[in-house]
Amino acid sequence: MSVLDSIKISDDLIRSYWHPIAHTSELQNDRDFIRFEIKDFEVLVINDKGNYVAFDNLCPHRGARFFTEDFGNKIVKCLYHGWSYSRGKVNVAGIKTFQGCSIEHAALNEFKIEACGDLLFFAIEPKTTLQAQLGPDVFALLHKVAGDIDERSDFNRYSFECDWPIALENALEPYHIPLIHTDTLATLELGVGVNEFYGENSIWYSPVENEKVAKRLKSLNRFFAATEPFQGYMSIFLFPFSMISSTYGYSYSIQSFFPGASPDAAFFTSRLYPVKNSEPRYKDMTSGFVQSSAEVNRKIFDEDHQICKRISSKSWSTSPPRFTSALEEKLLHFRSVCAKWNKSRI
Repeated sequence: MSVLDSIKISDDLIRSYWHPIAHTSELQNDRDFIRFEIKDFEVLVINDKGNYVAFDNLCPHRGARFFTEDFGNKIVKCLYHGWSYSRGKVNVAGIKTFQGCSIEHAALNEFKIEACGDLLFFAIEPKTTLQAQLGPDVFALLHKVAGDIDERSDFNRYSFECDWPIALENALEPYHIPLIHTDTLATLELGVGVNEFYGENSIWYSPVENEKVAKRLKSLNRFFAATEPFQGYMSIFLFPFSMISSTYGYSYSIQSFFPGASPDAAFFTSRLYPVKNSEPRYKDMTSGFVQSSAEVNRKIFDEDHQICKRISSKSWSTSPPRFTSALEEKLLHFRSVCAKWNKSRI
């Protein structure tokens, strides 16, 4: 597959799938919003008087962006000519000056939105329902995870200086962990673990084999209200662009690797969500652990970025690598799914 094919398949994948975009805790209040860059457009998700709405971040009048912030709480109002949006309707400033142009039909370019419990997904032209895309097992797992989550504790965003499948494949395989994450993720001494495949999605379950670390992590169990968490490290891949990872179910990191406007950039976002405390009085006690987790995650993602910058976009293909480790099984699965999409376009 050439770089051009990588760009073309990304268009298909963006348009045809449901993508995790927000947890409802991030949109608790009227006017709360989150913004994401994807390829050559931006998605806004807002709380509009209790309704979740996803739309293109462009005013339908002259195309000015409503928001430039990553997230916040503001009225949806265009600073150029004062058009706004509320209660599911575009409000046109000076509407009487618009004659003979069907101004009553002015509307946002809205996207579809569905939920798996408290986890919100958006789509443009999905090929199936959210539940069918995830499958019953992954849907049930995400529903449970979303219900355990408390409010967001960290938001981390920047552009990976590489093509999106390169950044994503790095997150899919643990083969690189001992060398790239020596003082961070590698300290858990993750075992080979088991890969489970659910259609186009996959999950890696790995034991924490550093006994001292495992003992310390287990001792935190009574402080968190996690529902049947995996006792180790879990990494969920939601095809095509998203990962959800957790250690012992005390917090969940959701990462997005959306395609950039060129093959040398990917829009990366990670958010850390601790799970609810078993008792409110434990929140102060666990805040240090949560902050430490956020700091370590940021180091891990920066380490990933530094190595991904070294990989040429020309090196990626839907074909399997010539030499493949057993630890790259999820990578092979990802490429096989991408190959089917590439074939369907021909």
